[in-house]
Amino acid sequence: MIGVILAAGFATRLRSVTLGFPKTLIELEPGVTVLDHIIDAFREAGVDRIFLITRAGVEHFFNNRRDVEVVTVDVVEGDGNLWTLYQAIGVLRSRGVEDDIVLSMSDHIYEAAILKKLLKASKTSPKLYLCLDRLVRGRDAVEGLKIVVDGETVVLSGKSIPPYSGIDTGLFYIPKQLFTYIETVIAERDRKATISDLVNVLAKEGLVGYVDVSGHLWHDIDTPEDVERARKLYWKILARNLVKESDGIVSRYINRRISTAISLALYRAKIFIHPNIVSLIIFAIGVLASALVFLGNMVLGAILILLSSILDGVDGEIARLFKARTRLGAYLDTVLDRIVDTLFMTSMFYQVLLRTLEYVEPLQVTLQTLLFGLVLLGSIYVSYVSNIVEDKELISRLRSSFPWATRDVRITALAIATALGFYEAGFMYVAFASWFFITRVLFSVWREGVKPIKLFSIPRLRGLKPRPEIKPSISVVVEEILLHVVLLPVLIYLASIAVDRVWFYQAFRSLHIYTFLWQFIASIMIAAIVYVAYNVVKTLVKLFNILRDIVVEKLWITPTVYHRIVKKVIMAIVTALSIYPLNLVLALIGIEREIVEVANYTLIALLLIMLVLIAVDTARAFEHHIKRIFIKSE
Repeated sequence: MIGVILAAGFATRLRSVTLGFPKTLIELEPGVTVLDHIIDAFREAGVDRIFLITRAGVEHFFNNRRDVEVVTVDVVEGDGNLWTLYQAIGVLRSRGVEDDIVLSMSDHIYEAAILKKLLKASKTSPKLYLCLDRLVRGRDAVEGLKIVVDGETVVLSGKSIPPYSGIDTGLFYIPKQLFTYIETVIAERDRKATISDLVNVLAKEGLVGYVDVSGHLWHDIDTPEDVERARKLYWKILARNLVKESDGIVSRYINRRISTAISLALYRAKIFIHPNIVSLIIFAIGVLASALVFLGNMVLGAILILLSSILDGVDGEIARLFKARTRLGAYLDTVLDRIVDTLFMTSMFYQVLLRTLEYVEPLQVTLQTLLFGLVLLGSIYVSYVSNIVEDKELISRLRSSFPWATRDVRITALAIATALGFYEAGFMYVAFASWFFITRVLFSVWREGVKPIKLFSIPRLRGLKPRPEIKPSISVVVEEILLHVVLLPVLIYLASIAVDRVWFYQAFRSLHIYTFLWQFIASIMIAAIVYVAYNVVKTLVKLFNILRDIVVEKLWITPTVYHRIVKKVIMAIVTALSIYPLNLVLALIGIEREIVEVANYTLIALLLIMLVLIAVDTARAFEHHIKRIFIKSE
């Protein structure tokens, strides 16, 4: 497999910025160009042989590069990108190079994870694969190559169609057996042929797959405004690239957020501290934490071991950012981590023994010693097994599943147990999680290649509907909504009367039968309110589903973005509809007014936050229309 980067365009909208040099050489930070970023992503994904395809007149900008092989092709302004690729394949054949291609546009920046996903999905596949982003902003939906998918297959692409499924991200996998299709498209479209044309031809034969990369960061650079956005996004992409697939849940959501902020701050300030020095500093913090626990200072020891765990990623992150990775650094980090783990757990065990020896129970001491041995060996073997097993995808999947056995989770569990004095509880979790992980890995390796026997299956029955099936009309759904909306205030009014009666009769102990009666009526009314409110929400969801295709076609936003906005709108409506029923329930059970006010305040605050989020998402989705309005007004 080879990497191919197309850099033969003319960057007409960036001429005022580039002043004649290729836009792939625009810097994202001082000394780091878009091309450097793309090459780093290829290397990170394991693609080592990379060809840069450019045109006569700008090839001299790349002649001194040693990280790519430059191929010059015949391209004039207005030629399609498939024409460029077609010529490149011909030149590569003449050099004896013909292999599957991972294709990247030279004006896109993206997370390395996108490229890794593409390579993982397309491995040995006979199909062309593209990367699909369903969560696109309005302006991206206008500029990008729109994609339509049916199940797992792409059926249509084009720049002038609505973004039914999303847009591509400028990354493609093209197996060499499909090169003949490129020749067919070129024979028909000549120099104007585009990759979109190739996708559409292959889609008719079911030869186009896709990888869903929604949520991953990427950006296309076409205008000066895009350059500004890309330079801001670049730092977020760097932070994302520092996260490992094997990271545990604590590391992914807490530790990495702190450690990457520290590492990026050092990198942006160009302050280089050798990663091995950082490893030794973190090691010293871990040793100090262990010593404090050994001496009986549990809380401070727990805090320092957590700090050690948080900072544990900084050495590796600095090594990656400053390109200072070494095998010695990786070994040193692993060895020092195991030493700190052992010292800290030994200190915990010492405290357990001190507490036990006050009332010597031989059996209890034996069991605690056995537990400590399981914890110690389990922690060491989690690391050992993770390194020796070749199937890293299996290891990542098992490490990220419950019960989490990764070091970040183990340290967090032990720190909490130490601070609270529940040493045995921390030991039991680590022992169980570690040996459960080890057992699952060994079982998975043993089972590899053995097809599981299906003992029985339960058929899934679909709900029967009368034929022919008729799509619900907007008018009928709106009528349902209006009916329920009119019922709501009536029921709320009746329920409030019933609650007032409850409060009135509660003052007369002799009339408890009437109190019970009105409580029953109020409960029925509140239940009716909840039922009607549920129907309002249900019919609104139905209405939004009907409107989806209309909105996508008319306003050019993807269904995924539309659903994300609708989801927040529904949540806001549910929150608003919850206010009165909650007040009535709290009043019915006699909760103090102050607590009711706090509950109301919380719901209103949540509602306002949701409305702000809806406004932001809507503005992003429709910004291409807003921008057009401003341009017309000028």
